[in-house]
Amino acid sequence: MSTVSTKLDIERPAKFPEPALRGDVIDAERYISKDYYQREWQRVWMRTWQIGGLSYQMPEAGDYLNATLGRESILMIRQQNGGVRAFFNVCQHRGARLTFADEGSAINGLSCPYHGWVWGADGLLSAMPDADDFPGGNPCGEMSLIEMPCEEFAGFVWFNMDPNALPLREALGTSGDEIEGYRMENMVRVLNMTADANCNWKVITDNFNEGYHVQVLHPELAPYIETVFSECQFDLRENGTNSGWFPSHRPTASYKGDEPPADVAAMMEKWELDPADYHGNARMKQIRLDIQKQKRTLGPAKGYAHYAHLKDYQLTDYVIYNIFPNNVITVGPDGVQLLRPRPHATDPQKCEFDHWYFVPHIEGVKSVPSPAGGPDLPVEDAPVDHFRYGEKSLGRTNDQDLSIAENQQLGFNSAGYRGANLTNQERRLQHFHETLNDYVEGRK
Repeated sequence: MSTVSTKLDIERPAKFPEPALRGDVIDAERYISKDYYQREWQRVWMRTWQIGGLSYQMPEAGDYLNATLGRESILMIRQQNGGVRAFFNVCQHRGARLTFADEGSAINGLSCPYHGWVWGADGLLSAMPDADDFPGGNPCGEMSLIEMPCEEFAGFVWFNMDPNALPLREALGTSGDEIEGYRMENMVRVLNMTADANCNWKVITDNFNEGYHVQVLHPELAPYIETVFSECQFDLRENGTNSGWFPSHRPTASYKGDEPPADVAAMMEKWELDPADYHGNARMKQIRLDIQKQKRTLGPAKGYAHYAHLKDYQLTDYVIYNIFPNNVITVGPDGVQLLRPRPHATDPQKCEFDHWYFVPHIEGVKSVPSPAGGPDLPVEDAPVDHFRYGEKSLGRTNDQDLSIAENQQLGFNSAGYRGANLTNQERRLQHFHETLNDYVEGRK
């Protein structure tokens, strides 16, 4: 897809020509029907790239990660040559799962807990009791676990259950090119939450495909993240992906005050700007650009070496990348969030929601504020915290989002819901559903 460049894409992301939308009806069936769930599983989840874990979790040959997606368990194993291969976590003897551990080492093989068949890190059967009793002869070295495409990118390990899948970077398209600039492979995950939620996974994906709700549901963001849609940029990209750009580090265009709000003032003071010098609407519009200049000038001395790789707008602004079907990567100047709903193993009206937060290593910085609220987070890999939504907080913003998601799920079960009626600024959501329809109805 060609781009329309705006001042070398320094002040804002490149603008993409948008495909024509058909106006498909977004009906309730896709959120509640078990029949639809089964079609979606076979035609979407079995054919799209998914994030299985983090590369730094498996540094040594034989190290493995075990990822769960719906009914499936996937093993990703580091190879002797440094690459990673992925296999279905199922013994080829009689179907037992090889391991229920989230991670471990297969350097000496993975032994099936049922009959002791041993599978090597390369997926090959390496040993079994009574090997000579096999009718076709000893299968060791001949039989293999079922493999699937697996790639590493942006610090993630990705897998795709479709043996004929597009290469990952081709599937990610221009979104991958932009995400690459944040160098997530040099970051550490400091927040690792998973919440079980009573809603279909798409309800959460829909939410992150539009910013229309922010001014009502998240008013606390308005002082420093743009909520006026005409000041933002929305792009419909290749292979069903979308993006939304939200200027930050300045008051929103709807702000009525005469001096910077407290959140913006704190950002200014961190970068040695005096809020008293920015009274009046015209001066406040300059805040974002002046913070960018200060970050360029002062960033290296303060330890923010990663700024050298960012464009000017990336020093202040937030971009949400909606990677089809469910991976939402939200990038900011000093951290990246993965906001990811995953389908429930059997129930279309439930899902799992993951919230990961990554930060770069900055000299002298030992902890960072948590996007989930509460105490600061140590700059070290965080263990998983898995709970039922409502048992504890996911952070104010995500709590607000999931409260509405479970509310909507009730509405989708009503005879009174006849399909979505969308504003133009919600067209990313329409693009997502039309891509989903193309998969489920066999056009992709």
